[in-house]
Amino acid sequence: MSTSDKRDPVRGVNLVLLSDGREIHLDDIATAAQGQAILDGLDGAILTIEDQLAHAAPGADPSWRKRAEMALKRKRRQRPALQQRIGVLRRAERQAEQPQFEPGFPKRDDRRRAFIDAATELLPPETVTEIWARAAERVPVAFAAADGGDAW
Repeated sequence: MSTSDKRDPVRGVNLVLLSDGREIHLDDIATAAQGQAILDGLDGAILTIEDQLAHAAPGADPSWRKRAEMALKRKRRQRPALQQRIGVLRRAERQAEQPQFEPGFPKRDDRRRAFIDAATELLPPETVTEIWARAAERVPVAFAAADGGDAW
Protein backbone atom coordinates (compact mmCIF):
# COMPACT_ATOMS: atom_id res chain seq x y z
CA MET A 1 0.00 0.00 0.00
CA SER A 2 1.52 3.33 -1.00
CA THR A 3 1.34 6.49 1.08
CA SER A 4 -1.17 7.99 -1.33
CA ASP A 5 -3.50 5.05 -0.62
CA LYS A 6 -3.47 5.93 3.08
CA ARG A 7 -4.64 9.49 2.42
CA ASP A 8 -7.35 8.68 -0.12
CA PRO A 9 -10.41 10.37 1.33
CA VAL A 10 -13.25 8.08 2.32
CA ARG A 11 -16.21 10.03 3.62
CA GLY A 12 -17.23 8.97 7.08
CA VAL A 13 -14.03 6.98 7.60
CA ASN A 14 -11.06 9.33 7.32
CA LEU A 15 -12.83 12.41 5.98
CA VAL A 16 -15.11 14.32 8.36
CA LEU A 17 -17.92 16.38 6.87
CA LEU A 18 -18.45 19.57 8.89
CA SER A 19 -21.84 21.22 9.30
CA ASP A 20 -20.75 24.25 7.28
CA GLY A 21 -20.10 22.04 4.26
CA ARG A 22 -16.30 21.84 4.58
CA GLU A 23 -14.49 18.53 4.62
CA ILE A 24 -11.45 17.81 6.77
CA HIS A 25 -9.18 14.79 6.56
CA LEU A 26 -8.40 13.18 9.94
CA ASP A 27 -4.65 13.47 9.30
CA ASP A 28 -5.06 17.24 8.88
CA ILE A 29 -6.26 17.63 12.48
CA ALA A 30 -3.12 18.88 14.23
CA THR A 31 -4.11 19.15 17.90
CA ALA A 32 -6.42 17.39 20.31
CA ALA A 33 -8.16 20.71 20.99
CA GLN A 34 -8.90 21.16 17.29
CA GLY A 35 -10.20 17.60 17.10
CA GLN A 36 -12.34 18.15 20.20
CA ALA A 37 -13.85 21.28 18.64
CA ILE A 38 -14.73 19.29 15.51
CA LEU A 39 -16.16 16.48 17.67
CA ASP A 40 -18.28 19.01 19.59
CA GLY A 41 -19.65 20.34 16.30
CA LEU A 42 -20.35 16.80 15.12
CA ASP A 43 -22.15 15.98 18.38
CA GLY A 44 -24.20 19.15 18.03
CA ALA A 45 -25.20 18.19 14.48
CA ILE A 46 -26.18 14.69 15.63
CA LEU A 47 -28.34 16.12 18.43
CA THR A 48 -29.98 18.57 16.02
CA ILE A 49 -30.87 15.84 13.53
CA GLU A 50 -32.16 13.56 16.29
CA ASP A 51 -34.29 16.42 17.64
CA GLN A 52 -35.69 17.19 14.18
CA LEU A 53 -36.56 13.54 13.64
CA ALA A 54 -38.19 13.26 17.06
CA HIS A 55 -40.33 16.36 16.57
CA ALA A 56 -41.23 15.92 12.92
CA ALA A 57 -44.91 15.90 12.08
CA PRO A 58 -46.32 12.41 11.48
CA GLY A 59 -47.23 13.32 7.90
CA ALA A 60 -43.80 14.81 7.14
CA ASP A 61 -42.23 14.30 3.74
CA PRO A 62 -40.91 10.70 3.68
CA SER A 63 -37.97 11.68 1.46
CA TRP A 64 -36.95 14.33 4.04
CA ARG A 65 -37.07 11.73 6.82
CA LYS A 66 -34.96 9.32 4.74
CA ARG A 67 -32.32 12.01 4.06
CA ALA A 68 -32.26 13.00 7.73
CA GLU A 69 -31.82 9.39 8.83
CA MET A 70 -28.98 8.91 6.32
CA ALA A 71 -27.27 12.10 7.52
CA LEU A 72 -27.60 10.93 11.11
CA LYS A 73 -26.12 7.54 10.21
CA ARG A 74 -23.16 9.18 8.40
CA LYS A 75 -22.42 11.52 11.28
CA ARG A 76 -22.55 8.69 13.80
CA ARG A 77 -20.08 6.72 11.65
CA GLN A 78 -17.63 9.63 11.61
CA ARG A 79 -17.52 9.86 15.41
CA PRO A 80 -15.36 6.78 16.28
CA ALA A 81 -12.59 7.63 13.81
CA LEU A 82 -12.52 11.21 15.07
CA GLN A 83 -12.40 10.04 18.68
CA GLN A 84 -9.53 7.71 17.83
CA ARG A 85 -7.60 10.57 16.19
CA ILE A 86 -8.16 12.77 19.26
CA GLY A 87 -6.85 9.97 21.50
CA VAL A 88 -3.72 9.60 19.38
CA LEU A 89 -3.13 13.36 19.49
CA ARG A 90 -3.68 13.54 23.26
CA ARG A 91 -1.21 10.72 23.88
CA ALA A 92 1.35 12.42 21.64
CA GLU A 93 0.83 15.75 23.43
CA ARG A 94 1.22 14.12 26.86
CA GLN A 95 4.35 12.32 25.70
CA ALA A 96 5.81 15.59 24.43
CA GLU A 97 5.12 17.27 27.79
CA GLN A 98 6.88 14.58 29.83
CA PRO A 99 10.52 15.21 30.63
CA GLN A 100 12.87 13.06 28.61
CA PHE A 101 15.35 11.15 30.74
CA GLU A 102 18.87 10.21 29.82
CA PRO A 103 19.07 6.77 28.15
CA GLY A 104 22.09 5.63 30.17
CA PHE A 105 20.20 5.40 33.44
CA PRO A 106 18.31 2.35 34.66
CA LYS A 107 14.52 2.44 34.48
CA ARG A 108 14.21 2.74 38.28
CA ASP A 109 16.18 6.01 38.15
CA ASP A 110 13.73 7.28 35.54
CA ARG A 111 10.84 6.35 37.85
CA ARG A 112 12.52 8.11 40.77
CA ARG A 113 13.11 11.25 38.73
CA ALA A 114 9.52 11.16 37.47
CA PHE A 115 8.33 10.87 41.08
CA ILE A 116 10.50 13.81 42.16
CA ASP A 117 9.26 15.90 39.23
CA ALA A 118 5.63 15.12 40.10
CA ALA A 119 6.17 15.84 43.81
CA THR A 120 7.91 19.12 42.97
CA GLU A 121 4.98 20.08 40.79
CA LEU A 122 2.26 19.13 43.30
CA LEU A 123 3.79 20.08 46.66
CA PRO A 124 4.62 23.56 47.96
CA PRO A 125 8.33 24.45 47.60
CA GLU A 126 8.80 24.52 51.38
CA THR A 127 7.57 20.93 51.69
CA VAL A 128 9.85 19.75 48.89
CA THR A 129 12.84 21.42 50.55
CA GLU A 130 11.94 19.87 53.90
CA ILE A 131 11.63 16.38 52.36
CA TRP A 132 14.97 16.86 50.58
CA ALA A 133 16.66 17.89 53.84
CA ARG A 134 15.17 14.95 55.75
CA ALA A 135 16.34 12.51 53.07
CA ALA A 136 19.84 14.02 53.23
CA GLU A 137 19.86 13.52 57.01
CA ARG A 138 18.83 9.87 56.68
CA VAL A 139 21.29 8.87 53.93
CA PRO A 140 24.06 11.49 53.78
CA VAL A 141 26.27 9.31 51.56
CA ALA A 142 23.71 9.40 48.77
CA PHE A 143 23.62 13.20 48.92
CA ALA A 144 27.36 13.75 48.94
CA ALA A 145 27.70 15.02 45.38
CA ALA A 146 31.08 14.87 43.73
CA ASP A 147 30.46 18.24 42.11
CA GLY A 148 29.22 19.85 45.34
CA GLY A 149 25.75 20.54 43.92
CA ASP A 150 22.52 19.68 45.64
CA ALA A 151 20.06 19.68 42.72
CA TRP A 152 17.53 16.92 42.59
